[in-house]
Amino acid sequence: MRRFLSICLVLLASVLSFATSLNMTVNTDKSTCHVGDPVTISARAVVKEGSVVTFAFVKPQVTVDEDNTESLPVWEKGITTDEKLPDGYHLYRYSITVHPFQLGTLSLGKIKATAGGDTVEKKVPDVEVVSMFAGGKEKKTINPLKPQLEIKPDYSHLIRVVAVVLGGLLLLALLVFVIFRMLKRYRNRDRLAIEKKLPKIPPCEEVRELLGKLLASRYLKDGRIKDFYVELAEIGKRFLGRAFGLEYSVETSEEMLNNLAGHTTVDEDRLVREFLDACDMVKFAKLVPAQGETNSHVNLVYKLADLICQRQEEEKEKAESGEESNVSV
Repeated sequence: MRRFLSICLVLLASVLSFATSLNMTVNTDKSTCHVGDPVTISARAVVKEGSVVTFAFVKPQVTVDEDNTESLPVWEKGITTDEKLPDGYHLYRYSITVHPFQLGTLSLGKIKATAGGDTVEKKVPDVEVVSMFAGGKEKKTINPLKPQLEIKPDYSHLIRVVAVVLGGLLLLALLVFVIFRMLKRYRNRDRLAIEKKLPKIPPCEEVRELLGKLLASRYLKDGRIKDFYVELAEIGKRFLGRAFGLEYSVETSEEMLNNLAGHTTVDEDRLVREFLDACDMVKFAKLVPAQGETNSHVNLVYKLADLICQRQEEEKEKAESGEESNVSV
């Protein structure tokens, strides 16, 4: 009986001693992590009211490599909090965060807790730092970059714009040409209608009258050289057409020369070509002749009229004399 009571007293004393002694638990929020991930270390201790627990963190001993200081872990500042529990107890918490920067097993050191005269020291569980790449190992090589995509400039829209502009210009030129031809045709019709109403005079007299009116006009005084030569060319063509009974409302000098083929002599043909070439150089080549050249070009018409009219008069006299001789016979 006495032995049993002794055992019970020893057990009760052990329990009371355990309850009054300092007890601490240490853990981490993760057992594995990646490089740079935060790892939080936590320590908890429960004591009777009136006791104060102080924590001290002992960092692990790390061999410092001067060439690779960037791989050392980064420690944040430790934080201690307390919380009152029922039945006269207090809960003390301590936490500190570390950021590892080297692969492998990382030793996290120890935590000491002191309350009154009791001191407890516990080692923090190690953490395994693994690679974030698949397979848990760092890739030794980096995949080569793909060649840069070459985008060739697209000029199709510019080609379409240029094509539309050129097409518009061609259409405009064609429209202007058609309008010009129609106006010229109507102008010739009006001129022919007026000519039909006017009394017919011989071409040799008419050409001198028209040249006199042209010289009396203000074309040369106003500097309208091209208009002067346009009228001069029309007077010359009109005379040649009326003199030989040919169509003279033609577009080009070449057409007039084709109509005159077989009707003029060698000298007359030379004068006609010289006159038409001089007019074309001013009308189309925009040549500005001197005053003396303009007078010589007008004199070409007078000289041409004199030659043709004289020849036609002689031929007429020969024809009349031939008829008279036939009648006398």
